[in-house]
Amino acid sequence: MSDLYSRISEECKKTGINSNELGRLLSLKKGPLTDWKNQKSKPTLDQLIKMCEIFAVSADYLLFGTTRKDLTQEECTLLEKYISLSSYDKEDIHAFIDFKLQRSSEVKTKFSLSENNSRANIS
Repeated sequence: MSDLYSRISEECKKTGINSNELGRLLSLKKGPLTDWKNQKSKPTLDQLIKMCEIFAVSADYLLFGTTRKDLTQEECTLLEKYISLSSYDKEDIHAFIDFKLQRSSEVKTKFSLSENNSRANIS
């Protein structure tokens, strides 16, 4: 638990959120950091999920100190922007990404077919 507490405490410092403010954001009556540090209580699953949103980190990171992959600064910036969008806007982004991936796949397929035809004509 001390590792979890350390990561939460570090994220609070990075974001400038004190224990009382974190408590307010988690809908608690008081700041939870001291109780978590002294192992008097533990964050609930809902609180962990909310902290992931607040700090823009993964649950893997908060719980285990690991991430799925290291993100570049540009990827982190894009992720932060994405997180701040409404769910409606996120749906638009998903549709746009799906469109771009489909289009990219079609272009690759056409290129591959034309390349194969060129090789066949040479033979």
